[in-house]
Amino acid sequence: MSHELYKEIKSALDKNRHVILSSSVSTISHSNKFRFINDGFNIFLFIPKDSITANQISYNPYVHLLLDVPARNNIASLSYNGIAKLVVDPSVKKDVATKWKKKYPSQKNRDSDVNTILIQIFPLKINTACKRQGENEEFLEFQENKPGLLKSLINATVTKFRLWAAIIRAPFFTASIASVILGVAVAYHYQQQLSWKLFLLTLLGTVFAHAGANVINDYYDHRSRNDEVNKYHNVFTGGSRMIQNGIISPEKTFFIASIFFLVAILIGLYLNFILAGNVILIIGLAGIILGFTYSATPVKLSYRGIGELAIVISYGPLIVLGTYFVQVQQLDWIPVLASIPAGILVGLILFINGFQDMKADGAVGKRTAVVRLKNKKRSLIVYKITLLFVYIWIVTFTVLRIFPIWSFIVMLVTPMIIRSFKLANRNYDKIMELLPVNALTIGLHLLTTLLFAAAFIIDILI
Repeated sequence: MSHELYKEIKSALDKNRHVILSSSVSTISHSNKFRFINDGFNIFLFIPKDSITANQISYNPYVHLLLDVPARNNIASLSYNGIAKLVVDPSVKKDVATKWKKKYPSQKNRDSDVNTILIQIFPLKINTACKRQGENEEFLEFQENKPGLLKSLINATVTKFRLWAAIIRAPFFTASIASVILGVAVAYHYQQQLSWKLFLLTLLGTVFAHAGANVINDYYDHRSRNDEVNKYHNVFTGGSRMIQNGIISPEKTFFIASIFFLVAILIGLYLNFILAGNVILIIGLAGIILGFTYSATPVKLSYRGIGELAIVISYGPLIVLGTYFVQVQQLDWIPVLASIPAGILVGLILFINGFQDMKADGAVGKRTAVVRLKNKKRSLIVYKITLLFVYIWIVTFTVLRIFPIWSFIVMLVTPMIIRSFKLANRNYDKIMELLPVNALTIGLHLLTTLLFAAAFIIDILI
């Protein structure tokens, strides 16, 4: 590339005010027009932090830019492949803010806008087409900005992991995993032995069914526009937002959910084949049906006011009793009684999440418990009474010697209960301020269920 053309590219960047940025994830691409400043060939721009562009860049930083070229420039077109990175260095932000104000004096101070993020795009390759007759397209490459092979492989692996974890909402798998552990613990207490093969198969089947339920819920909440109208979504509520953020198409969402359900069904059929009777077939089928119809049309359990009950049954008796049967190969009331606290606590996670979702759920006819109660203060009373009932249940059956005496260790979570009540009393009608209560409810479920499971194991070992 000639020195003259190099200068023309630099001049085109310096004089331009807008760039069309295209991002993509999987087969979904998105383009938007932004103002920008440049430092040499590096481009800086502010983008809304909740935009499709920002979300796609978080999973795939490779972007394509198209710039207008001034009429008097010898370049006919200018396109730009680069890699986008979030700017967090305060000194860089300050420098960009100064240059931004100089280039756009009439625009508001973008660096102080909490709803935007600053992105720096490092060039990988700039393609040009010249106006001069007879000249071919030329390009300028920036080898120093290209990540090495090993780094590219690591980044791609981490990104894929983050993408799939977000699609299936993996952090919420604690709800099903904890119940499987409780079922195994009760079985171990009964027969003092454990089949690790059956445990792992049960765990895998349960997690795949849970993933399928999460993903299919996103699909049908998209179809009902429940997630679209939810303006107060956060890490706990409003679904994964993968469809809304342009990360995955609705059709692919449905396909992925179907695959997860299929794998769960195959594992369940195998367990049913190697075990006596059809208990696992019945329990597994009930779990799949409840997981699918929670939000799927035409049943839509969550829209008919019984979604929380379906969750309590699924993550309580079905998982715990099913896990217990796989190990012991007989039914008993002990795992059913032990499963009630776990199931109710998962139901309470859903219930407290409904506080932030109340307006959006009501707008699309999703009759959750909070929507049916019509009042968040009344819902708060139900939340506190139900949470206390969980521990009254455990203590009562421990006193009756139905649960091991070690079950009293679940009361170690008492400070968490008190804190959740205090925070909920102050913030039950607020959105962001209630988030710690969402987190505490998840923590209460996980810690209580694991401590309860530990009680059954300790009772045998000591």
